[in-house]
Amino acid sequence: MKILLILIIISNYCFTQTDSTLQIDEELGFQCFAQPDSLPQLIGGLDSLRSRLDYPVEAIQNRIEGNVYVILTIDTSGMVLNPKVLKSLGYGCDEEAIRLVITSKFLPAVDKGEKVKCQIMIPINFKLPDK
Repeated sequence: MKILLILIIISNYCFTQTDSTLQIDEELGFQCFAQPDSLPQLIGGLDSLRSRLDYPVEAIQNRIEGNVYVILTIDTSGMVLNPKVLKSLGYGCDEEAIRLVITSKFLPAVDKGEKVKCQIMIPINFKLPDK
């Protein structure tokens, strides 16, 4: 089974390498390594994920804001496998980020007409509401 590495980082950017050079896909608005024909898609998009975020009480009390970066594999059926925190905020934010990705549903990546396993990184933004 083919595993393609797709890294999505700050501001939904990732990097693509083709013939030892970085290339920008203007249509998609970001760059990727070993880009399949279609990337995995979070059903409902990042807005649906953000709407399900339960800000941890400990993080609120300590005024913690920022991004937790979670790397995970999307299998050929769209299931989330092996989520791991790459960049931590602590104060319960890491656990909440893992909970969010585990309970999310994805459409798998497709390459040459076949569904493929794909590893992605998703930033989960924790921003306290303005008072």
